[in-house]
Amino acid sequence: MPILCCVLLSGCWDRIEINDLAIVLATGIDYEDGKVQLTSQIFIPRKASAGDSSGSGGSPSGVTMIRTAEGLTIAEALNRLQRKVPRNMFWGHCEVIIISEQAGKRGIREYIDFFLRYPQFREHAYVFSSERAAKDILALLDPLERSSAESLREMANMKLGTRMTALELGKSIEGPGSSVILSRMLILPPEPDQDKLTTTPYVKGLSLYKEDRYVKTVKEPLSVGVLLLAKELNNIIMPVEFKPLKGSFSIQPIEIQTVLKPRIVNQQWSMKVDIQTRGEVVLNTTEADLTDPAVLSKLEQEWSAKLTTLAHDALEMAQKELRTDFFKFAVEFRRYYPNQWKKQEKNWETIYPEMDVEVKVAAHVVRTGKSTGPQGIPDEDEN
Repeated sequence: MPILCCVLLSGCWDRIEINDLAIVLATGIDYEDGKVQLTSQIFIPRKASAGDSSGSGGSPSGVTMIRTAEGLTIAEALNRLQRKVPRNMFWGHCEVIIISEQAGKRGIREYIDFFLRYPQFREHAYVFSSERAAKDILALLDPLERSSAESLREMANMKLGTRMTALELGKSIEGPGSSVILSRMLILPPEPDQDKLTTTPYVKGLSLYKEDRYVKTVKEPLSVGVLLLAKELNNIIMPVEFKPLKGSFSIQPIEIQTVLKPRIVNQQWSMKVDIQTRGEVVLNTTEADLTDPAVLSKLEQEWSAKLTTLAHDALEMAQKELRTDFFKFAVEFRRYYPNQWKKQEKNWETIYPEMDVEVKVAAHVVRTGKSTGPQGIPDEDEN
C-alpha cells in the first residue's frame, strides 16, 4: 500500500530552482508613443554576495539591474519583458509599484486589473506616483539602501505621505468615491562629486486621481489639508505664529484623529468633520514663555485655526474645483444611511459639490519640550 500511494504523489515535478529565478523588487509603468512601458528592477544575487564578502564599507547599491519593455497592453509588455531576461521572472517579492503621471493621464484601470489578477503580484505592494518616468526612479542607486525599491518601501512605512497598496487602490477606484490619492515621488539632485544615478527618491506632494485618471498635483500647504481630511497626516512639523510675537512655534503632532459624521435632515445632506490632535513644541523662536497659560492657550487657538483653514482649502478644491470625493464621504453615508444611499447613489456627483461641510478642530499642546522658556535669551535676574 505505501508503494502504491507513492505513485499518486506529485512530488516536485514543477519546481524551479532559485538559481533559475529573476527576483523582481519593484515595477514601474510609463506610457509613451501610444504604448505601455513596463520596467522591472531585478535583484542581482552575485553582486550582493560579492559586496558582503569584501568587508568594505561602501554602498550596497548597484545590486540591481533594470529592464524595460513596451507593448499595446501591460500584459503584452510583460511578455516582451520576459524575453529580455534569461531567467524566469518572479514577481512575488515586488513590494513597490510606480505609475508615472503621464501613464496616469491615460487611465490606470488596466494596470489595476492586471496587478490584482496576475497570480504572482502582491496585493499589498505599495503604489506611488511619479512626476518623471517611473523607469528613471527605479534606475537610481540609493547610497543608503540596497535599492530604490527598498528606499520607497521604508518611506511608505514611515507614512511620509499616503500609504496606498495595490488592493486599496483598486477598492478606492471602484468605491463610491471613485478617487484615489497617491504620494508623489521626485528625484533628489545628486551630490556634485557623485554620479547622476547615485541619489534617492523623495516624497513631495500628492497626485490626485478622479475615477481612474490623474487630474491634479497638490503641493504644500494644500497637501497638508488633503492628508488631514484623508486621515493620512503623519510625520510633519508645522510652524505656527501669531501677533504681536515675532518668530514662530514649530509643533509636531503626536496624534491626529479625524472623524466624519454624516447627517441627512429634511433631505439635506451634510457632513461634520471632527478633528482632534495633540502636539509637542519642538522649536520656539519667539521670546514667549510657554509656561504662561495665556501664551499656551493662544498657541492652541492659532494652531486650531491654521488646521481649520487648511481643511477648508482642501474641501474647496475637492468640492468646487474637481467635484470629486477624495475623502470618502460617500463611504460614511453608505454606512450610516444605507437606504437613503441606495436611492441617491446615482445623484452623488451632484449632491457632493453642494453639500455643507462643517469642520471643527480641537488642537492641544501637551508637551513643550525639555525646555520651559525660550532658549538663548539672557535671564534678567542674572547679574
